[in-house]
Amino acid sequence: MSTLYAYVSRGVIAREAVTGPEGQRVSRFRRDDVLALARARTRPRAGAVPLIESEVTQLDASGRLAFRGVDVADCAVWGFERTACHVLGLSHATWSTARDAPVPGDATGADIVRRTVMRSAARDVRRASLDSGHCRDVAVTAVAASTAALTGLHDGTVAERLARAWMPESADDTWRDGVTRALDVALTVLVDHELTASTLAARTAAGVGADPWMVLLTGLAAMSGRAQAGASRAATAALRAWIATRTVPDAAVPGFGHKVYVGPDPRAALLLERVATVSPETADVVDAFAVQVAREHSLYLNIDAALAALVLAADLPADAGEVVFTLARIPGLMAHALEEYPHGLRLRPRALA
Repeated sequence: MSTLYAYVSRGVIAREAVTGPEGQRVSRFRRDDVLALARARTRPRAGAVPLIESEVTQLDASGRLAFRGVDVADCAVWGFERTACHVLGLSHATWSTARDAPVPGDATGADIVRRTVMRSAARDVRRASLDSGHCRDVAVTAVAASTAALTGLHDGTVAERLARAWMPESADDTWRDGVTRALDVALTVLVDHELTASTLAARTAAGVGADPWMVLLTGLAAMSGRAQAGASRAATAALRAWIATRTVPDAAVPGFGHKVYVGPDPRAALLLERVATVSPETADVVDAFAVQVAREHSLYLNIDAALAALVLAADLPADAGEVVFTLARIPGLMAHALEEYPHGLRLRPRALA
């Protein structure tokens, strides 16, 4: 940013000073001017990483998040399946499957998803096809088959089947419906989040012509770490610790802060609204925790803390947040792959000698 202001001071690029939403002075620059400057000031070389234009997700630090121009709050009303179709460019899709997919007894939920992707790839006679229709079918099949493998159920929405598999049979209908709706919102808001590490990994695989199943597996592998799909586990532990001690750790608190958002995470706010309908007590505890972390660390809670709240509110399995995250991202990964396939091998960074 200091370099950009240096260009402004030398008259290389124009700046417009405007008043922000909270009365602060903000600088704005014309996108075309910035891109033209980048092209003019960059020495071409083999392997340079280009700017990546994407129409899948729009987000900014102020808290705006939209999938192909539709605000995430509206998508949360739509539900996961409709949002996934919207992101993939489908008018409709069948998200249930009759395909048998036995569940290994010692596998974690996320491992079951990755294993199902591999099994499905081996069965796909069109596996090598990069046709857009086939790629979209792969994404839908991956979600449907993984949900069946996770739950043993073949009918109903993804959220309905997860709720039925994870909740006791004695659960009353009202509570089950509340948990189902909360799971659906969680799946929906997690469909994509622009150029994350896993999305970039999937795009890189698409750039070398990997088949759509391997593109998915690449993205799923990249998101498997504790900083992405697995982050809700640490956030759940932090929330449990708060409940037990009512103290906030001096170090960074899992589930709080974000690389993009300087304010609230819009996904967390939408999910916590549903958590409050499942367990008002849990919602109150999370609110108190968030207030204390804000006082001591000036950080807002993020989607990982909201997933942790859902796990505790509905007494879900310990890896439920990771499973939801992993399943939800499959359509987004494929949407990015569809954008990247036409570009070929362009994501080739250079090592610094």
